[in-house]
This record gives sequence, structure tokens and C-alpha cells, in this order.
Amino acid sequence: MKRTLKLLSVAGLLLVNGALAIADNYPSTPKALVEMYLRLDAEAAGLSPTTWPELGQYTNFPQAPKWEAFVVIDHYDIDRVMEGHTRAQVRVTYHPLGRFSDKFVPGTNPEAVIFYLNKVQDQWKVDSPPIMPHVSFEVMKKRLETNSATSPKDKKANDALIQQIENVRSTLK
Repeated sequence: MKRTLKLLSVAGLLLVNGALAIADNYPSTPKALVEMYLRLDAEAAGLSPTTWPELGQYTNFPQAPKWEAFVVIDHYDIDRVMEGHTRAQVRVTYHPLGRFSDKFVPGTNPEAVIFYLNKVQDQWKVDSPPIMPHVSFEVMKKRLETNSATSPKDKKANDALIQQIENVRSTLK
């Protein structure tokens, strides 16, 4: 009985310490939260229900939004942060290369988005807008190359897609 109590106490301490470590890693400012959200979105965390929880923990969205397409981006900039006690706004400018659904459609007009955040139980959360995923070209390129290596029949189409996006990207430089 005493041994069981000791084991339960140790397990409880480990759980508490683990929860504190997670809380310590949670972004403490609106800008830091949006930086994390943007990084995960650019890494394609918003494309799959299996990776959505990693991104979704920083939002108030009840579930992963469903999208038929995503935006391929060159990069993004955090422009301006306005912070109040329980609400904040973070203005972001995306620099897209185009949109991908069943095919790639070039489009390079900068896209300004204002993220609205609320403080929930002492943590900042993106409240709106739920926007289509914005995936970094570098991440997409790596995934296409990995797919080509494992599925040689897709290599020609993947290489053509990479080249098409690189052509669009070269016009920005």
C-alpha cells in the first residue's frame, strides 16, 4: 500500500512538472503567439487533422477548418501589434506565390491579415479569422521531393510543380 502511494505521488509530481514545462513553453505575448502560429502554419500543420492539434492549441477554433486549397508563400512579416489587457490585434503581411488546390495558380499580391486574439485563462489565443493554410514553399518543396523519392511515378509532375513555383518566385527577387 505504501509503495503504491509513493508511486502515485511520484507519478503526480511528474505530471505536474510536465504540465508546468508545457505552460512555460506557451507564448506569453500576442506577438510571440502569432509568430508560433505562423511558423506552424508555414510548416503545414494546418493541412492535416493529425497535425492540427499542434496548431489548434493556439486558437479558439472549435475544430480544424476544412479547406479545399492552400496558399503557397515565400514569407510573411509581422507588421504591427496592438495589445490590451485581454484583447490584441496583430497585423501580418503574407507574400504569396500562388494558390494550390488541384493545380497551382500563381498569385503574388501581398495579403494583409489582422489576427484578433483574446486572452483565455491567462493564455493568448487567435480568435479570428480562420484563414486558409499558408504553407512555405520550402516546406512544400521538401514534401514534394520526399514524395518523388518514395513514389517515382509522381516525380515528373512534382518536379514540374516545383519548377512552376520557382519560376513565380524568381519574379519576386
